[in-house]
Amino acid sequence: MILCVNLNAAIDRTIVVESFRLGEIHRPVQVLPTPGGKGCNVARGLKSLGEMPVVTGWVGGYMGQFIENGLHREGIGASFVQTDSESRICTSILDLKTNTLTEIYEKGDAIPAAKIVEFKKHFRNIIGDYAAVTFSGSLPPGVPNDFYGELIVMARQANVMTFLDSSGNAFKLGLQIGKPALIKPNEKEFAELVGHQVETVAEFAQAAIEISERCHTTVVVSLGADGALAANRSQVVHIRPPQMTIKSAVGSGDCMLAGIAHGLTHRLPFVEAIKYGVAAGTANALTLGTGSFSRQAFENVLMNLTQTELIPELHAT
Repeated sequence: MILCVNLNAAIDRTIVVESFRLGEIHRPVQVLPTPGGKGCNVARGLKSLGEMPVVTGWVGGYMGQFIENGLHREGIGASFVQTDSESRICTSILDLKTNTLTEIYEKGDAIPAAKIVEFKKHFRNIIGDYAAVTFSGSLPPGVPNDFYGELIVMARQANVMTFLDSSGNAFKLGLQIGKPALIKPNEKEFAELVGHQVETVAEFAQAAIEISERCHTTVVVSLGADGALAANRSQVVHIRPPQMTIKSAVGSGDCMLAGIAHGLTHRLPFVEAIKYGVAAGTANALTLGTGSFSRQAFENVLMNLTQTELIPELHAT
């Protein structure tokens, strides 16, 4: 089983409209409320691939009950620590005419110190039951930036494979302190990590190799419609999906992480696991919602991926 850490859980409401206009009244074509947060999206992607994931983190109030009950209805396990405050709501407005997404994310209430201690104890007690653990998304207010790092160290001590997908200081410290087996930033997060703008594939490859070797981790940079660039020490590969009609990219990066985690825990070779990630992320973008892609869509994308091994001269010295 794979544990999905979702510390900043939310109800994700995707509101689908024909044409979004500021200052106007809209009557949605569709409203999709789902248990949300990046960890929930990862779990949903894993479930679509046949896994039995479990989500952990903090939830509270009526919103927290919706998140837990919604996960159970989807056949996804939940192992949360309860807080006294309501879980947050994140709203995404999808414009079908322009295929643009407007996102409004609530910050959420601060997590009390006692609940942070309680979660550490909970995590330590359950982590040994899992083959791998994913850490996804931002940290709630009140949680120290080194928290992911602490949890990753606990998981590594239990010989559990670790995957990190976050941003900002929580991401940097998670990498430095925890030394996860794999990190999966997007382009913006990767530029923040390396400290400068990265534009060309060659620049992405060089920077990814340097981080992979220095931090002893696998680096996977999600590139949106251009797939992913992955570095495992000196080996660098660029996996591209076929051109397809995209409906919504919400959660595609999370599904990419799900595909990679699924592949590596099933002992697939490095490149094949990255292909699973790109196929899962692309399959997710073919439907509305997050993570609920069909196995047929996944297999179709997987068979039509393009693989480019980047030149050895990019190896860091």
